[in-house]
Amino acid sequence: MGNLKQRLIKPGRDFNYAEGVKVRASAAIYADQIVYVTGSEGPYLKAAPADADDAAKTIGRLMIAKHDIPVDGYGIVLPWKLVTSLDTSTPSVGDPVFLADTISAAAGGNLTFTAPTDAKNIIVGRVTVSATVANGGAILVHADAPEARVQGGSYSATNTAAVGCAMEQLRVVTAASTANIDLTLDYPIVVTDVHAISAGTATDNVIVIKGTGSDAICTAFAFGGGDKDVTRAVEIDRTHCVVPAGTAIRVRKSGAGNAGDVIIVTFIRG
Repeated sequence: MGNLKQRLIKPGRDFNYAEGVKVRASAAIYADQIVYVTGSEGPYLKAAPADADDAAKTIGRLMIAKHDIPVDGYGIVLPWKLVTSLDTSTPSVGDPVFLADTISAAAGGNLTFTAPTDAKNIIVGRVTVSATVANGGAILVHADAPEARVQGGSYSATNTAAVGCAMEQLRVVTAASTANIDLTLDYPIVVTDVHAISAGTATDNVIVIKGTGSDAICTAFAFGGGDKDVTRAVEIDRTHCVVPAGTAIRVRKSGAGNAGDVIIVTFIRG
């Protein structure tokens, strides 16, 4: 048998044939849906559509369906694919594409441009062409290597943990100014704490707001008076602290304060 030389293998374009995996569908799968492995049968992996708000349906290596696969039928799934079946005219080139928390019976039926709420935030791709399907809208989906795969968090009406995840922080270094500092994240968060670290002896007040209006996340609190002093917000609003993806988080001092004052916003992804 002759050898197949590497230089004779053609590179992939919108997907790579050599990386395809033949699977058996344990539920109906539509083209361009993200799938997860549900088990195996003989030499075949079994797969079904993934779902961001069901932890059991996001486990292991995720892949993307090359075509429709009927339940109990066989088909091909891929680690990556250039998807051209969805309207991308609303998002911009470079915007993230998430695994959705609902599944529809359609091509790309579990892809979304909006980060899910109270579910895992799994970024599976990025928009490469912002346009309608007819005009060539496209997404590069790399399902087997998500950019982010973070469990979302929230609290219930009884203030008990509904979903847990690691805390993260935004560190904002301020000027000697009352200018608004607006921060925008492409995933939803739940703010759990706010601290201020003084960079000098001047005293000031700081407030953190959901959006650009008057929905205060924390009650304005005084800080400073001594270099390196640490002061904590005494109240967090349990409604305004839930910040949807794409909504600004405004940090503002009421006076000039010190150049280099630091405001730290602690949050979990929601």
